[in-house]
Amino acid sequence: MVLLRLMLPCLLCLPVAKLSVAENASSWDPFNDIPRADEVNRASMETRRLLTPVGTRNVRWDLDAGLAFVRLDGDWTVVDLRSCEIREDASELEVPRAGKKREQSGGRSWGGPARGRQATRVVSSNETWTAIHEDHNVLLVDETDVTRAITTEGTDRMRFGTASWVYGEELDQSSAMWFSPDERYLAFYAFDVSEVPDYYLLSGLTKLRTTVMDEAYPKPGDANPIAGIRIYDIDSGKTITAEVGEESDQYVYRVAFSPDSKFLTCLLMNRLQNHQELLVIDPMTGTSRSLIAEHQPTWVAHDPEMRWLEDGRRFIWSSERSGFKTYELWDIEDGLLAVLGPADFPSSSIVEVREDPQLPGGGRLIFSGTGGAHPLNVHLHAADFDGGGYTRLTGDGHTHSNFFVAPDLSATVAVGQAWDAPPSLMVYCGGATEPVVLATTDTSRLADSGRRPSELFEFETEDGSETCFGRVHFPRDFDPSKSWPILVDVYGGPESRAISNRFSVSNPMTEFGFVMVQIDNRGTEGRGKAFEGATYLKLGLTDLDDQAHGVKTLLERHDWGDPDRVGITGHSYGGYMSALAVLRHPETFSVAVAGAPVTDWRNYDTIYTERYMRTPAENGENYDAGSCVKLARNLEGEFLLLHGMVDDNVHPSNAWQLASALQSLDIPFEMQFFPDSAHGIYSPAFRSAKWSFLVDHLVDSEPEAP
Repeated sequence: MVLLRLMLPCLLCLPVAKLSVAENASSWDPFNDIPRADEVNRASMETRRLLTPVGTRNVRWDLDAGLAFVRLDGDWTVVDLRSCEIREDASELEVPRAGKKREQSGGRSWGGPARGRQATRVVSSNETWTAIHEDHNVLLVDETDVTRAITTEGTDRMRFGTASWVYGEELDQSSAMWFSPDERYLAFYAFDVSEVPDYYLLSGLTKLRTTVMDEAYPKPGDANPIAGIRIYDIDSGKTITAEVGEESDQYVYRVAFSPDSKFLTCLLMNRLQNHQELLVIDPMTGTSRSLIAEHQPTWVAHDPEMRWLEDGRRFIWSSERSGFKTYELWDIEDGLLAVLGPADFPSSSIVEVREDPQLPGGGRLIFSGTGGAHPLNVHLHAADFDGGGYTRLTGDGHTHSNFFVAPDLSATVAVGQAWDAPPSLMVYCGGATEPVVLATTDTSRLADSGRRPSELFEFETEDGSETCFGRVHFPRDFDPSKSWPILVDVYGGPESRAISNRFSVSNPMTEFGFVMVQIDNRGTEGRGKAFEGATYLKLGLTDLDDQAHGVKTLLERHDWGDPDRVGITGHSYGGYMSALAVLRHPETFSVAVAGAPVTDWRNYDTIYTERYMRTPAENGENYDAGSCVKLARNLEGEFLLLHGMVDDNVHPSNAWQLASALQSLDIPFEMQFFPDSAHGIYSPAFRSAKWSFLVDHLVDSEPEAP
């Protein structure tokens, strides 16, 4: 297949598009035929072998003796926690028996049967019952395969026991039927999509006959699904409707029973998504009450963490009321008990919950988050359930992971690293700010290979309001005295993050001859609500301006960057940023490859888009300002558009609209569509076309001295 340079206003005219020999029409090569692809492949294969991971899976404590036993490569290393030094007589010391393994977690875990869908079969905790969603209704099957119909009135527009694609995609709602732990109740969705417009896709484009795929897919300003909850009493056979408020234009999700089956909980969020409530429902009567409410000037986090304690009454909850993600302790009947920590830095995730009646408040929360001198460094923190006893357990200078904590918090074992410091296994003792290092990653193979670690950089936003961070990746033969093309690898959307203060080998794709750059613009997560909310109502504006300013800053600081050869590429939101970059910032970006981009926010779904942009009726000016379609006339550089023809997430009409706009303006560009691909494009031609294009237009000659 040849990527034709499109200049005609009609897609049907493509087969007869004429290209003179002198124009040297662009084409793509199979990936392995692209110049220096062998170097890229070699770098990809060797990357994992260049650094040997350090860490441990086994730490034991003898607090009476003040010792930590850490197993490394089969042997025990012993640390004296009082002096914070390694003991040389480890072989003579008795290793303590393994204690009870404490529950640890990296955060929430919401699975699903398929992207954007809900499970059609759910089994009760004791496997006594199976709930089935079939033909828009809910069936209940017992152990002897006797089936009873819980609903019979379901239709394509009024569905029971399922939700919709948009709830699955944007609210992580992979379930639509829920058994109580005691198997007395079955709760399920009643989902009304009667007013939601359909979107149609053609499937089977490479077959003899096509078929129509339709989805009730609300776009900004459209009617939304109306979600309700029914509760079925298995013993009595009675179904009741849960009270979820009189407002129908809202979101009802994260439905779950309390561990003791006394309550059904769910999240309630208004359509603007700036107000959220945790609703507590009596499964016997369906009556409800609001337990937790949070309001934000921008949007509330739709996915707060919730961890029940052993008593089935109390739970740990994450909130952003303070402007930062913070953990709180709640009682399902008595309300807020304590705020766990100072609430002045972004927390990341719960690492460990320790319940002990001897501890203040009956327990202690151990969690990860920033809160140190460097805004990217992750530390370990602890707070007692009464809200006191807060302490940070790791020192500054590194970002940390893989934690083991002494029962009395007297020591912490962790892996620490930074962009310029390879990972080390270290122990923090008591209040010591400097750790004792047990093992450090061997970087000799990295040095011998000639490959380079990537480097962290920071810059102030153009208005001076925030500091952003980025990472630079270098090819093996990088010579700062020469001039190099820059390729920005971008995603940049809300609730995403690309940059951390970790040690990493430069991206193998740089071996094509690029210096590759990644930037976390304002709007990305992990820096607090003010940083994240800077793009509110302005997607494609503030975030893209930060990407452009970051590149300009690098060019000002370093002579090795060629300002005339700056490209950008990404997929999905990154595809949007890439397409928009050559339209809004042609002075910076001259080449772009956009994979599956949203080209106008009017085309995407309600929940995601309205969370950050509200509706076109409310914010039409900024919908236009961030629209690739509206700005198509600004294209000056080289542009390749890639999209799957059965993309049920970012619909192909996004690409068609931009293509049509460019064609009607007689502006040359290139595109390739994949008839059997959805949002993820797995055709080998996708990789080949993308990298051929970038190499052709950025690495067009050997770098020369500036």
